[in-house]
Amino acid sequence: MKECMKRIMTLILTVSILAVTEICTFAEPVDNLKFSDVKATSWYYSYVTKLMELKITAGIGNNMFGPNMSVTRAEFVTFLCNVKGYEQMQGNPFADSQKSWASGYITAALANGIIDLPADQKFNPNYAITRQEAAEMVCRALNITPDETAESIYVDVSNDAGYSAAAYYNYIMRGSIENNKFYFKPDDKLTRAETAAIIVNAYDYNIDKLDYLNKKISEEKEKKDEAETKARRHQEWLAGMDKGVSKELLSCTDLLGDYSLEEQHFRLMDDLEIGGEWPEWNEKSGLAGGALADELVSIGRRVVELWINADYRKTDIIKNDWAGVMIEGYDVDSKIKKIKDNTWVREGYFYTGKSLLTYDSVDQPTLRGTIRYRWINPSQNTGENKVGVWYEEDIKLSFYPQYSGMKANGFWYQLTKTRTEK
Repeated sequence: MKECMKRIMTLILTVSILAVTEICTFAEPVDNLKFSDVKATSWYYSYVTKLMELKITAGIGNNMFGPNMSVTRAEFVTFLCNVKGYEQMQGNPFADSQKSWASGYITAALANGIIDLPADQKFNPNYAITRQEAAEMVCRALNITPDETAESIYVDVSNDAGYSAAAYYNYIMRGSIENNKFYFKPDDKLTRAETAAIIVNAYDYNIDKLDYLNKKISEEKEKKDEAETKARRHQEWLAGMDKGVSKELLSCTDLLGDYSLEEQHFRLMDDLEIGGEWPEWNEKSGLAGGALADELVSIGRRVVELWINADYRKTDIIKNDWAGVMIEGYDVDSKIKKIKDNTWVREGYFYTGKSLLTYDSVDQPTLRGTIRYRWINPSQNTGENKVGVWYEEDIKLSFYPQYSGMKANGFWYQLTKTRTEK
């Protein structure tokens, strides 16, 4: 009975310590634990996951990690001691830390040079640690010497620049870029998300410094190359469309799924280059790659411009021209009848381009663009449209491969509201 009570008391004590220390002690792993406040798309997801794998944290309870919460100085030195494998030590000389749950780790941190004993003999264990303080502690833990003579790379760090610079060049802690300038924000409180990244970096650095640095250098180069490629492709994308394309269309994500218009365009163009999802299209059209893309844009332009330049006096020409670009069986006669019955006479333009050839949400090739038109004469069915007033609409149309060639599959889907000329 006594032994049973002893085990129960030990369990209660252990749970109490974990509740107080939050992320500071090694915790037993929980299989497949996923924090409700850490999404797979979060920048810190992989770091938090690795902290779990290393048994360094079990979160803050209630299946939460608390990524935006601050970290205390006691918690941070505990992390660093765990990274280095330092055991807790007796004889804490800090006047304000001897009764702290982290007293043994604070003592170990002092003994191993991670921290110093100041004149007032205070460690302030429950104070939120700042980014500058964290940079110094992690550098000292990893034996990274600060270069006090180096000019700060950060515009907001003038004093004690050595540790922040050392943490930067060793890929342990890095600031942020705002308006092409580097900021370290030294006085900001360190968040749990940032701490996860720093501690994982410190752990990997401590295991194999050379391997860690080589990987980080390689990753940085890849990111730089990716950024340069993305910037170049973005300029190509902007250059590949007519100047009359509206801003509303470029920001419209309707029917694009989880991608932007630009991303869907390059997904399609990449498939065109490698023949990905296009074998049937290539076979039936006799075209491939850029030639097929050019043909789709040409067909799209022809279909739309025939419609927005409809003239009831030229319906025979319209019908004949449509026959060459519309899918077989499409009801062209009803469109022609509408033009005739309402004596439509319009003029307009279709602003589009190869850059607006894109996948939709179901990976169907479509062409987007902006139409601009005006009515030349009164009509029985123009609604509120006024003669002589220019109107704009953003549209998309789709295609279908036939052995008679590439054809438009219907007219269009209106993406944005009709706008009058400003």
